[in-house]
Amino acid sequence: MLKTLWNRKLTIIVCVVVAVAAAMAFAKTSTPTYQSSALVQINNPSAAGTSSSSPFTLPDPVQTLTGTAVLITAAKALHDPYPQALSSQVTGVVDPITGTLTITGTGPTPEAAQALTKAVSEAFVSQVQALAQAQIDKISAALTGINLKIAGLQSQQPPNSTNPLLTAQIAALTQTSSTLLATQSTIQIGMPYAVIQVAATSGVSTGISTSKLGVIGILAGLLAGCGIALVREQFDDRVRISPDIGSVIDAPLLGELPQDAEVKKGEVTLALVQAPMSSLAEAIRDLRTSLRVLLVDQQSPILVVTSPEPGDGKTFVTANLAVSWALTGSRVIVVSADFRRPRLEDAFGVDAKGLRGLSDLIKANWKHAEPEDHELEDRELERGFDDLHETTSSTRPTGKGSRDPKGSHAAFYGDSAVSTHLLETGIDGLQLLPVGLHLDNPSELFDSPGIQPVLDQLHLLADIIILDTPPVLAAPDTAILGSLTHGAIVVASEGKTDRGDLERTANRLEATGCNVLGLVVNHVRHTASDGYQAYAYKR
Repeated sequence: MLKTLWNRKLTIIVCVVVAVAAAMAFAKTSTPTYQSSALVQINNPSAAGTSSSSPFTLPDPVQTLTGTAVLITAAKALHDPYPQALSSQVTGVVDPITGTLTITGTGPTPEAAQALTKAVSEAFVSQVQALAQAQIDKISAALTGINLKIAGLQSQQPPNSTNPLLTAQIAALTQTSSTLLATQSTIQIGMPYAVIQVAATSGVSTGISTSKLGVIGILAGLLAGCGIALVREQFDDRVRISPDIGSVIDAPLLGELPQDAEVKKGEVTLALVQAPMSSLAEAIRDLRTSLRVLLVDQQSPILVVTSPEPGDGKTFVTANLAVSWALTGSRVIVVSADFRRPRLEDAFGVDAKGLRGLSDLIKANWKHAEPEDHELEDRELERGFDDLHETTSSTRPTGKGSRDPKGSHAAFYGDSAVSTHLLETGIDGLQLLPVGLHLDNPSELFDSPGIQPVLDQLHLLADIIILDTPPVLAAPDTAILGSLTHGAIVVASEGKTDRGDLERTANRLEATGCNVLGLVVNHVRHTASDGYQAYAYKR
């Protein structure tokens, strides 16, 4: 998992940057809010359950705080025409132990928050006192009615006589009056029932600070980035250097070429010449060694180098592999066989513009493919080929269009002679056969009878021949050539080549009878031998 996260570090970094930028943008665009609070001490003895409890019971403080009466009073004090809008800006919490009500007001500025809290607190206290006074007024009205009834009954009492019924009624009313007077007195003694204990404090910011938002953005970006990285890795079908690479293509991994900054910039094209001590040069030497082991029983093998799609680095691998082989003292011919996008000449710095090459050789040998009436020349050439044919016939690649060199004698002189078209590359033992002039219909040329005589000549002129061919999925040329050679080397780019494309490439080559020698993974970020390269050239 850690390796996956490291390989996807760019995704994680982008997610962190985006998250932090979003947090900073939110901090700048969001409207700041401030809060101010005030404490109101509520005196409600009836709620305490004591023997001296007041007969007056206060309503729920929080409901009273957000009630219409309190909001209207506070709105008048603030000169706000919309009392109901204040309900969303005010909250109240009652301490269950002390009974203290904490009133909190929110505003766009510290002063507005403080003014709102003060106005609502005062309106709440006034409303509580008004409720108590309303209870006192109610009792006073009841007492007035009772006194009137007592006076009426007393007026009905005859002088110097007693009416037991009237006397009982007057006594009951008198008792009720005494009780109401006591209740009224108790309520009055308990007032005031709400007192502002602490004045409204100055407003403080309620929003998250910019620094906290930045930290939140970093954490959110890391979480999102790691999640995206793991999901992308799960569904990523591109080639990676891993133990299961053998499940993609049924061929060995011949080499891992590390990603090189100088090569990427175009400063180095031939690593073994321009940077022979680099890890890339050492990886190419390892590739050459792997191929030597595979081709130990082959004499003058002919190989094609290809890839699934353009941009995988097949031409770079072809050029450098040819150079590495030539530096061992072998005779090497490297062939520019990509008629559609020839790049091999540029890799060696050879100006082949206007020069005849492979395409012209195929056309010239195509003309001489059928036997002509040159019996004398045939006999002379046959005598020179007898011994050579015995030593090379067992190692020469066979396949569609394969012919005996005795029957292709015209390819060895005149405009069909390969040796007259070879160019020197400046590296001892390494020659280049350019692409040529006639590049029309490349598939027809490679599938024509003229290709085999050219390969037969190449087979006799060098110890190893390497052909730079087009991508397999882009053109059929490589599949045709591969069937006429000893095998193909497939170049894939780590993190770019699709596994499905690589599998289709191998299947297409094998379907035409081409032997896939193995896979070379190019642009590898971390190779298995990275840890040894610095040690290997330590002085």
